[in-house]
Amino acid sequence: MKKLRWATGLFLVTAACGGSEPATFTEVQDQVLTPACAFSSCHSTANANNAGMLDLTAGVAFAELVGVNAVEAPDRVLVVAGDVAGSYLVDKIEDTNLPAGAREMPPGQPLSAERIELVRSWIEAGAAND
Repeated sequence: MKKLRWATGLFLVTAACGGSEPATFTEVQDQVLTPACAFSSCHSTANANNAGMLDLTAGVAFAELVGVNAVEAPDRVLVVAGDVAGSYLVDKIEDTNLPAGAREMPPGQPLSAERIELVRSWIEAGAAND
């Protein structure tokens, strides 16, 4: 009985300290893309021609991101499934490794660490479209 309580306690501590499930695309869409990127003045259907040719609205965003080269950096893929370091989207939201003239997204309002971690977790888990 003592071993069972210890194992249960260990499981609960692991779950509370980051042992949770990876983020899904729905979570990324609902918690990151829709509130921070996909509105009329930025990456929406109405403005995609001006905002890096990228539409991040629900129902469109996945196909616009995964396996697609960035307009401003044609040698970089926006989201490489399973490869956080190789995903240009991560560089954009973390403001790292950007080519000259490129800027952090969203401009002037960096994403919180929690939102960035959602994107990273989704990509690392294989960037599936759930």
